[in-house]
Amino acid sequence: MAKSDAKKRAEMMANEWKKSQSNTRSLNDLIEMGLLHNQELGGWRAPEGESYPDPRAGEIVVFEDYFKRGFGILVHPFLQGLLLYYEIGICNLHPNSILLVFTFIHLCEAYVGIESHFDLFRYLFYLRKKGAVGGSKIAGGVYLNLRDGMKNRYLSCPWNTSLTEWYKRFYIREEPGSATFCDVGYILEKRVNWIDRPEYTGQVSELMGLIDWSRLDGPGVVRNFLARRVMPC
Repeated sequence: MAKSDAKKRAEMMANEWKKSQSNTRSLNDLIEMGLLHNQELGGWRAPEGESYPDPRAGEIVVFEDYFKRGFGILVHPFLQGLLLYYEIGICNLHPNSILLVFTFIHLCEAYVGIESHFDLFRYLFYLRKKGAVGGSKIAGGVYLNLRDGMKNRYLSCPWNTSLTEWYKRFYIREEPGSATFCDVGYILEKRVNWIDRPEYTGQVSELMGLIDWSRLDGPGVVRNFLARRVMPC
């Protein structure tokens, strides 16, 4: 990489990322909460004071708040499939979207008794970029949103809650042999498939008719998932 290119990248990374506040103590707190494996087993390292992440081959960048919202390692196959479909990296997702994805997985597997259904998910949700004003276009630059008209046809739950400086709590961990994309310098461009929606036919219509949404307590489903943390791979 030419010197000028390296300088431009360093300037861009400094603009898009904030110095990490994650450290061994804060990650050990996650271990005590039962949300994270120890350093030897989990293969993580705390980038204490680093201005921006610099993962090596076989590593990904994640945020502490991901784990408070149900994230686990290895990356769940359904989440990995969504990342590949949308062509985004794991670090591009807001923590609230992590909770949304894993609640959907839990709903399918624990309440409906089916595997996580890709087309049903895309029928209910779409991906959008964060607002143009303020914040990083990389770290949490996109989030999942319930489609218009679906408020009364899915779990009633406040998905987009406010979080304080979560983007400053990133760390690096091993994800060997994974296809999970993680380019910490990739600024996302909106794609057509972010908003593409399957037709209301076949399995999508059958499943929407099968689930009695009125009898499901949204916050209760979320609490049930967070209490169980069951994420089969």
